Amino acid sequence: MVEIIKDLIENNYKGCTVRDILTDEKVRKRIIEDKGVRGNDRAKELVMDKLAVGGKVLLTGPTGEAKTLFARLVLDYIVSEVNNRKYHIKGCPFLEDAYYIIEVINNFDKNPFASVSVLQSLCPYCRHTVEEVIKEGTKLDVKLDNLDQVIKIGKELPKLLEKIPVEKTIVRRAQIDPRTDPESLYMLIAGVENLEVLLGGETKETFNPAAHKVGVLSQGFLVVNEIQRLPLSLLESLMGFLEDPQGIKYNLLGQTIYVDGAIIFTSNAPLTVFGEESQPIINRVPEVLWPARSVEERKKIVADMFRDHLVVLRHHVPPNPSIIRLFELSGEGYKDFVSRLAVEFIAHVASESIPSGLQSDKITKLESRKARNEFYAALEEIHNPQKSPHIDLRTLNNAIGEMVIRTETEIEGMKVITLEHVRKTLENYDIDPRYVNEALQAIKMSIRSHIREGKLSISVEDVTEDLDRLTSLTPEQLDEIIISYEKIETDDENIKKKLLEILRPSYEQLLSLEFMK
Repeated sequence: MVEIIKDLIENNYKGCTVRDILTDEKVRKRIIEDKGVRGNDRAKELVMDKLAVGGKVLLTGPTGEAKTLFARLVLDYIVSEVNNRKYHIKGCPFLEDAYYIIEVINNFDKNPFASVSVLQSLCPYCRHTVEEVIKEGTKLDVKLDNLDQVIKIGKELPKLLEKIPVEKTIVRRAQIDPRTDPESLYMLIAGVENLEVLLGGETKETFNPAAHKVGVLSQGFLVVNEIQRLPLSLLESLMGFLEDPQGIKYNLLGQTIYVDGAIIFTSNAPLTVFGEESQPIINRVPEVLWPARSVEERKKIVADMFRDHLVVLRHHVPPNPSIIRLFELSGEGYKDFVSRLAVEFIAHVASESIPSGLQSDKITKLESRKARNEFYAALEEIHNPQKSPHIDLRTLNNAIGEMVIRTETEIEGMKVITLEHVRKTLENYDIDPRYVNEALQAIKMSIRSHIREGKLSISVEDVTEDLDRLTSLTPEQLDEIIISYEKIETDDENIKKKLLEILRPSYEQLLSLEFMK
C-alpha cells in the first residue's frame, strides 16, 4: 500500500534533519563514546556542531590518527538515524523531507502566500508531483509558479496535499579518496543517477559526465579524504557546495535546491599547502583541528587493538568490527591475556613520537590562534623526512597484529603477551631508541606510583645509605605487586601461578628487584 502525507500526519511525523540528529544528546553521547574512535571529545563536539549548522567541515590533523575513521563513523550515525526517522516525497532524487508538505498544510489558513512559497521552493521533481496531485483532485492544470491559480484553490489545497505519496528514506554514506580514485568525485558532482530521466528524457545511462550543473553527492552524505590532493579545477567545481553557509547547495537548471546532508573533508596538511588560488575556496569550509590522542586515551586504543586482533585470530574471521562486536556480546570474544606493561609501553612509545603541538593534552583551546599556529608547525614537522617518523595508529595496528600472530606463549590455550614479546616485535620497526627508553621510564614510574598509592601492604625495612635508600623486595612482595598492577582476576590458582612466572622477569627488570621508599 502506498503511503501518503495523511498517514504521516496521523502518525505524528515531525520531520528529520541533520541538525536534529547532531543536537540530540543521546546521539551525541553515542558518537563521543563509540569505542571505534576513542578520545578527542572536544574535537568531536566541534565537528558535530559545525556539521549541524553548515553541513560541512574540514578535519585537519596528523596522518594515521583516525580522522577519516571518525568522519566515517559520525556520518554512519547520521545516515542510520536518517534511515530510521525520515520520509520524503515519493520519487524525489533530492529526498525532500515530506515534513515540508505537513507544515504547508498546518499553516495554509494562516499564511497562504508563504505556504505557496514553500511549495515553489521544492525541487522541480517534487513541484511536478504536487502539480499532478492537484490536477488529479481538481481536474485543473495548475502551475505552482502561478500564484493566483494556486490561491484560487483555497481551502481545498490542504486536503489535496494530504494525498501526495511519500516513501521511507534510505541513504548510504559515500567515501572517496582522490589518491586512489580521482574520478569518483567528478562523477558524484556530475549528477544523480538516471539524470536524463530526471530531466524528462529516457535512458539507461546512470551517469552523464557533461552535466556539471547538477550534484547530489550521494544524497549529501560524503567523506572526501585528503582534500589537499584534489586538483584546483575540482575544488572550483565544489564551490557551489561550499559557499552557502546554511546548507549544501545544489543547482538544477539554474534553480537552487537545498539538500539536508553532511560532507566531511579530511586533510593531514596545513591549509598553506593548498596554494593561494585555492584559499578562497578552502576558507569557505569551517575547520576543526584533530590532534593526536593523549597517552591515557592511547592506552585504551592499544588495548582495543590487542582485543580485536586476538578475537580475529581465535575465531578465524576477517577484521570486521561488527562480527568482533558480536563475539564480545556473546561472551566469547576475549579469553587471552595481554600484560598491562605491554599495553602501556606501546602507548608511551607512540606518544613520545608525536610532537607536543599535536597532542590533545597540550591543546586547551582548539580554535585559538596560538594553538592553531603550534598545531600547523607540528604538522609540518612530522612530514619532515629528516625527522624520525611518528608512530601513527596504522603502524600501531600493524605492529600489534604481528605481535598477536607471532606470540607462542600460551597457558592452557590462553595466549599471553608480555613486555618482552612486545619489545622484540617493535625492533623490526624504525623506532627511535629514545622513544623506547622514555617509554620504559614512564612505565617504571607508573608501577612505583601504583605502589606509593597505598594499594599494597608492603613495608620497607633495613634501609641503608649504601643502597641509596632502596631495599630489595621479597618474591612474595613482587608477586603482590604483579597481581595488583595486572589485575589478575582468576579463581584458577594454577593459571595465576603460571602467569606470575611469565610476568615476573619484566617486573624484575623494571624494578631492579628494588623498591623506592
